[in-house]
Amino acid sequence: MLSAKEKKEILQITRNWVETFIIGLNLCPFAKVPYEKNAVRFVIGEAKTMKGFLEIFAREIEFLEKNPTTETTLVILPALGKIELFQAFMQFCEEMIILNAWIQKYQIVSFHPLMRFEGIPTDSPQQLTGIAPYPILHILRVPSVESLGAQIKKDVQAENDKKLSQLAKEDVKKLWEKVLRK
Repeated sequence: MLSAKEKKEILQITRNWVETFIIGLNLCPFAKVPYEKNAVRFVIGEAKTMKGFLEIFAREIEFLEKNPTTETTLVILPALGKIELFQAFMQFCEEMIILNAWIQKYQIVSFHPLMRFEGIPTDSPQQLTGIAPYPILHILRVPSVESLGAQIKKDVQAENDKKLSQLAKEDVKKLWEKVLRK
């Protein structure tokens, strides 16, 4: 189990990542408003088995069901550092969404320190849309995403690719230094 000091550090680094990359670079145009309204929940999920991680996921869905003012949840899963285990976990979560008929209510997005997209050079800044300081399961409310998507009316991925392709490797390094400050 993580100590209180370790948890505090993980939460701070994750918040720094959200503020620096997600909001700071506007990689997700939906993130700023709920973050500023304190409607983003940050949870550290500690488990030792896949079943335990899936229970954490189910508890967060239950929390969102009972707390409509919480817009979204970031479940930080430091123990899922192996990308293969994290990907298996994400697949199970997708299946839980389908099996429990949550598909109209929730969707998930994954971030991982080792996440890489095919067809993009490994060290390209464009990889930043999937990389986080820790394995993170992001649970979003589908109606909110659809509503915001209708308002934005632009291709977020194309915008991100353009923006990130203009970043120099030194710029990315400085951003990560900012994120990892405690």
